Order: sequence, then structure tokens, then C-alpha cells
Amino acid sequence: MKNNFLVCLIIPVLILSGCQTGGINTLTAPPNLPESTVAATIAAVEVTPDVTSTLEPTAMPTLVFTASAPATCVVAPVVPALPAEIDGLVPSVSSTDWSYGPETASITFYEYSDFQCPFCAKLAPVLKELQAKYPQDIRVIYRHLPLISIHDKAALAAQAAEAAGLQKKFWQMHDLLFSKQSEWAALSVEGFKTWLYGQAVSLKLDPAQFTTDLTKDSIVLKVNTAETTARNMGLSSTPFLFINKFPYQNRYDLETLTGVTRYFLLSGSAFTSCPPMTIDSDKQYTATIKTEKGEIVLSLFPKQAPMAANNFVFLAKQKWFDNSAFFRVIPRFLVQAGDPTGSGLANPGYRFTNEVTPELRFNKPGVLGMANSGDGTNGSQFFITYAAAPEFDGKYTIFGQVISGMDVLESLRPRNPEKDPLLLPADKLLSITIEEK
Repeated sequence: MKNNFLVCLIIPVLILSGCQTGGINTLTAPPNLPESTVAATIAAVEVTPDVTSTLEPTAMPTLVFTASAPATCVVAPVVPALPAEIDGLVPSVSSTDWSYGPETASITFYEYSDFQCPFCAKLAPVLKELQAKYPQDIRVIYRHLPLISIHDKAALAAQAAEAAGLQKKFWQMHDLLFSKQSEWAALSVEGFKTWLYGQAVSLKLDPAQFTTDLTKDSIVLKVNTAETTARNMGLSSTPFLFINKFPYQNRYDLETLTGVTRYFLLSGSAFTSCPPMTIDSDKQYTATIKTEKGEIVLSLFPKQAPMAANNFVFLAKQKWFDNSAFFRVIPRFLVQAGDPTGSGLANPGYRFTNEVTPELRFNKPGVLGMANSGDGTNGSQFFITYAAAPEFDGKYTIFGQVISGMDVLESLRPRNPEKDPLLLPADKLLSITIEEK
């Protein structure tokens, strides 16, 4: 599938169900790989649909590959520039929009929603809580997308919110429509109008004025125009979020959206140059990962992977990894960490190429590798294998090996963002210390 107008901000996770009317599915997860993924995926306009997961280990013959050239590093923004065609796709904020949060916020959530959609009702309070968590950083813009072909009262509900807005109570009606959705969703249209009248009274609106405004031509036109605009953007399901105009439609839970928020905020604290090369390839480097469940000790490989080993030492000394998450833990396969946002999106402000050599292979448990979404996209994320993974040979840099603490590694809480219907809290990576001999 080619989306010539849409760049997708996709965390490789189980995409939640939403209210849909059919049409273009604009967001489909890419192949599941141990990669830092999305920051690179954002830059691609094409998204591959219906890809069978490659996450599970598979038996593969030994691959023949040659050693890579010496690695090179380039500065890369944490959040790539928004392509012009995407920037123009999402209408900018106007005086007719409903919003909360400061106009100076660095992150804007554009929420396209339907009051009769149960998934929208779940998202609305999450966004409120998220904005309260980052009151100076987040602004939420609410836009109507009534799915009138499947929700018989969606347009009328949007008109009710607009009518309440004329009496300065849009958000009160917004909250009420979602929180009491189960009371009115199954009513007839006439029954819903009666219900709305009662709610107008409870909100201390002028009920007669509200009733008049409910079907006022200007309000009907505003809702119809909003629906048409969204359709022309290619949207056919709700809820649909754009974050700083990047399309996003994956998990809508508070933890995931917190991670995405931290990703957008990371630009302010990311590095502005590649790390200086300070390690000595003739010395031995040991890294101790301190976790909530004990310590994992690794021997680094500065001779075979000097760029990756140096990067790991640099970031550890800079405390980049401190109090981050083991955000991906798949038993009998791998553990992934190294992203301080916990989103799986972040890089440290630079990227470097692979360092692969036939003498190092993913042929046993405890191999330390760089996570990437293709050569040239290594950053800060790393993974450690639970078992042999020969399919990774030649594709991911190996730069270390667990020498003690596999029991700690195996005790980490299983957590698969791609598949888990309910994502459990991640175990914490408390710190990484480096010993040089």
C-alpha cells in the first residue's frame, strides 16, 4: 500500500481497535524487528501492510557475510522534520477549534473523535490526564469526525457539544457525552434529544437556547464541514491522533502516550554531536547493568565493535540509561532497552553504521547487540538475546556478551508491545557502570 500523503508515526505495537467505516487503513505496522524503529519509519512515506511478524526466533542456516567497513557516525535529529505534504495535510489550529493546554506548548495533539465511538470515550480521559501530567508541554485540539454511516447520533452529539460551547460549556458537555455514553448510545434520535435536554439542565445551561442551537444552521454546517474535512484527509476511523501533525494510531494508554510525549520532548536534551572516541581497544571494558532485580554484567568488545562499545560507554557515563525501562522483554528471544523515553522511538541525537564481523554471531544466549531499523540507524537502543538468533547475523552489531546475571535477565517481566493486549509495567534499568582494565 502506498500512502502518498501520509507519514506514519508507528510504534511497532498491537494496533488497538477503533470505530471504523471502512476505506483506507492509513496505519499498518511494519515488520516486527528488534529495532529502534519509529524515528526512522516516520521518514518513510510508504508503509508495508499486513506483514507477518518476524519476531519469533526461527531456525536459519548460518549466513555468509563479510566484515563491515569502519563505522561512521552522523548527527541526526531525535524527531525528523515533518514533510511538507504532511504538514499541509492537517489544518493548523484556528479560532474555531476547541482546545485545552497553553498555546505555547511544544506538543500539540490533534484529536479526531466521535462522541458515539466507545474507543473515543476511552481516549478522552487519557488525554486529559496526560495533559495534566505535562501542563506546560501539551495542547489538545479536539476535532469532530462523526462516523454518520455507523453511528446514528454522532453528528447530533457533536452539535450538542457545539451548542453547549455557545454557552461556554463545550468541555463540560464533551466530558458528559463520553462519560455517560452508555446511557444514550442505544437511544433513538428523539430519545437522545430528550436526554440532551436533561443534561443541559444539569449543566446549568439555558435549556431553551440549547435546544434552539442544537439544530442551528451554523452549528450543523460546522459539524458537517469538520466531517468532510476529515474525510478529505483520508480519515475513516476514530479516534485518530496527530501529534505535532505526525499521524499516530497505536496504543492509547497513558503509559504509551507518556513515552511518546517524552520522545517529542527529548530533542531538548539530546546530544548535538557524535561521541568522542575515548575507549582503548587494547583494554578490557566491563559494564554492570543494575536493575530492580539484581545485576547483569557484560564484557564489551572494543576491538570488534569500537564505535558501538565506545557509544555504550559514553552513554552510560552520561547517565543516559539511568532509570529507563526494559520496554521489550520476550522470553526465549530477547530483552530490549536503551531508550530513556520507554517508547522505542528515541535516538540520542546521532546515528552510526553497523560493525559486523563473521567471527561474532548470535549463536548463544546473552549476546549484546545494537538495535536498529537498518544499517546507519544505530543510536542508543540495545538488546540482549535469551537464545541463539542466527537470523540477526550480519544485520545487527554485536558488541558484548553477558558474563554473569543471566538469571537476572531471565527474571525480567515479560512485555511485548507488539502483541500484549494489556501491557504490564516495565522493569527498570537503574544504572550502568563501566569498569576499565
